[in-house]
Amino acid sequence: MKIGFVLNRINGGGIGRVVSTYANLIADNTEHEVHLILLHKKDHLYKLSPKIKVIENESNRASLNKFSYTLDTYKFLRKNFSRNVYDRLIVSGEWINSFAYFATIFTQQKNIYFFDHSNPLRDGQSPFLFADKIAYQKVEGVLVLSEAARLKVLKKFPNVSNTVIVENPVLFLDKNEKIESKNIIISMGRLSSEKGQDILIKAFAKSDNKDWELHFLGDGPLKAELIELAEKLNITEKVVFLGNQKNIADFLSTAKIYVMPSKTENFPMALLEVMSLGLPCIVTDCMPWRGDEDFIINNANGIKVPVDGVDEMAMALSRLINNDEERSFFSKKSLEIRERLNLNKTLEAFSKAIKI
Repeated sequence: MKIGFVLNRINGGGIGRVVSTYANLIADNTEHEVHLILLHKKDHLYKLSPKIKVIENESNRASLNKFSYTLDTYKFLRKNFSRNVYDRLIVSGEWINSFAYFATIFTQQKNIYFFDHSNPLRDGQSPFLFADKIAYQKVEGVLVLSEAARLKVLKKFPNVSNTVIVENPVLFLDKNEKIESKNIIISMGRLSSEKGQDILIKAFAKSDNKDWELHFLGDGPLKAELIELAEKLNITEKVVFLGNQKNIADFLSTAKIYVMPSKTENFPMALLEVMSLGLPCIVTDCMPWRGDEDFIINNANGIKVPVDGVDEMAMALSRLINNDEERSFFSKKSLEIRERLNLNKTLEAFSKAIKI
């Protein structure tokens, strides 16, 4: 069986991590042929199995206007779908779902699935609503990450016949025991407004930070603004920007506290990977629809604070900075995520959803 995954790129971001993980698992554990079809040619951040064939769009986005680049990308998809007929084609990303679907018309492609990663609380994540209304009801199935996301899809596209909830695959990290943890608070993710790093910097400045540092693992458009904010708050020497790194477990192993300051999330891969390392976590209440099924329950396995709550986050930081015993307790509780998110069960559910 030939399986194709269509996505923007794998040089970072949650979708790239999810798709590359599924592709690796299928390629390494089955006899299926796996292709990754990438709309943007970028350096690969995520390691791929040598069994995977990567097909990349050679068109240079920087040298073309938007219309020309979009046309080139459409031609790239059409050419690939004419050459390769996939037994299963999975398109990942709300911006490209219907775009990729229309590129399959008048080809022999069948059994097309959309992996919709959209957030239940956010609208306008796709600019192609009219095209989506056509494409979503034509595909074999739509995969979503939660019941709230499933209901959102059905509300927007009532004629969708098959929606399936699947969880993202989480590759558990192992702490590097050779690395000694220090007084470091760390946060991981794209440096962008929805991730709330500005709130974390403000909270850190107000906390009892003593001899502690704040490290950011990741890169993004907000970096310069965040550096300026740290300078304004006179904590420049305490805030470190690490950029994108491949050996994230080593950097996370240096820290004693993890913070997810996001304004909104859907399935927070970074948080779950960190929990598998056993780091005590402070998070915002950015996924209220998960209720008691949320990954962090306040004071049970971590600390949860309001979104944009600078004072509350500062208090939570000070609380863990000054309490070794509580950090140890939450560290042990974080490790329980390994039991909840079993990789084999996740792959089994995904395989069942796309009928392979």
